[in-house]
Amino acid sequence: MKRIRITRELLFFVLLLVVLAGMTAFIAIRQAQAEAQQQNFTPYSSHSARPNGTLALHEWLNAIGYRAQRIENQAFQLGEEVKLLFILAPTESITRDEALYLLNWVERGNTLVVTDDGFSFNNELFEQLQLSLDDLEERVERVQLNQPLADASMDEMTGTAFSGLETTRNDFVEYLRADKPILLRIPRGQGAIWVASAPSLLTNANLNDADNAKFAAALVANTPRGSVIAFDEFHHGLNTVSGQTLVNAIYNTPWGWGLVLAALLWFGYLLFNGKRFGRTVPVQRTLARRTPSEYVVSMANLFRRANKRGMVLQHYRHSLKRRLGRAFHLNPELSDERYIEMLARMRPELDRAELTRILNNLRRTDLSEMELVKSAEQAVTFGKPKASK
Repeated sequence: MKRIRITRELLFFVLLLVVLAGMTAFIAIRQAQAEAQQQNFTPYSSHSARPNGTLALHEWLNAIGYRAQRIENQAFQLGEEVKLLFILAPTESITRDEALYLLNWVERGNTLVVTDDGFSFNNELFEQLQLSLDDLEERVERVQLNQPLADASMDEMTGTAFSGLETTRNDFVEYLRADKPILLRIPRGQGAIWVASAPSLLTNANLNDADNAKFAAALVANTPRGSVIAFDEFHHGLNTVSGQTLVNAIYNTPWGWGLVLAALLWFGYLLFNGKRFGRTVPVQRTLARRTPSEYVVSMANLFRRANKRGMVLQHYRHSLKRRLGRAFHLNPELSDERYIEMLARMRPELDRAELTRILNNLRRTDLSEMELVKSAEQAVTFGKPKASK
């Protein structure tokens, strides 16, 4: 039986087939991920058809004669034709320049509807309006108007609110209130600003309530039919700053995949047909590499000599808060009391008392070395599933 002779060309051909198969699998996986991402939008996004999305509001405005548009994947700018803008629970910070730009836009006779539930990042627009959010004494599920709104008769509206509005200004009209205001109207130049701490009033699920639908109609009542009403998706993460990078373009586009495949094939060609730059130099001895444990011990000794226990405790405290709150975009710089209260809403199964005790221990400055090690271990393991024995 004749044996098959393995040549360089045969190896290169096999490698080419493997690379092509790998790239085909990669493209299929990326396309599946892209399709899944299209169905997974941020809460209160006008793209989302989920109960906490606002696609129904977007489509309803189109149906009654308005032109609904989205601000996304471009610079944050409003065209002259935009007469009303919805900013619904932004997940990214509104900068000072953006806030001033919006206020100038309102002063020219336009309307801004902005909602924030207290879980977003820094909102400079609230700072410019002298507004802040504070927790309500208890969560509100339904709210009722204090006074008529656009001559619409409404009873109770469905909408969950955790926070209320606080302000030092006196040029506002209050429409909804629990123990703190929930909906305010603030005049600004020739325009007006509606501010709410309950963005869920306008979600897909709650617009099924007739009173919520009347409320949405009242917000746009002064905007002429045929006008453009915009939805801010820029501050939901759909912006050029956070999405359009070279790495993302190569990883998420067909031409990027083509470049990767071409690079792999070129590398394979050089690998099989290239030449060495010189003679190989044998290594005289193998250098012993240090183990990770040596690095840990040396760093611990440095901190011990410098008496930096407070720095170590602060590091573990910040890491614990950042790990627990990452999924909910909680700011680890919040005070412990405020942080624990907000986290308990999102993860009621967590042991609130134990978390409070651990954070208090990590603030102490009189811990012994044994207590420090124990506190650090508790910070690392808290909230993680216990390993099965």
